[in-house]
Amino acid sequence: MTKQITSYKELLEEKARLKVLLAEQELQLKEDWHAVKEELRPAVLIGTTIRNFFTRKAGTAVAQVGINLLADGLVKKVLLSGTGWLTRTLVPFFIKNYASHLVDEPEKLLTRIKHFFGKNGKMPQEKGMDAV
Repeated sequence: MTKQITSYKELLEEKARLKVLLAEQELQLKEDWHAVKEELRPAVLIGTTIRNFFTRKAGTAVAQVGINLLADGLVKKVLLSGTGWLTRTLVPFFIKNYASHLVDEPEKLLTRIKHFFGKNGKMPQEKGMDAV
């Protein structure tokens, strides 16, 4: 605790000191909160991805039909035809759920495909006049 306040001038000085202290502590709190958010970002991204595998996002009927045809037709019956029943059931389930989150954002899907086929996970560099 601080010293005893005996005059109005000391009261105003103490009030000013406390306002400065409050501003410093609020700034420190904001910086600490930002640091915590940055530190937890990888865990949040992992949690979001896992949630996308287990939940299905409602979308347009056409998009859902396309996802179902791709997962059941190509993946389940062609790519996984020689595997066990559990694999043939779970893999299309996860594909349908994850793809339902990507259908609403086609530019995000195209960006992921470009990153996948780029060198070292980077976007391929454009050549020619488009690169200017």
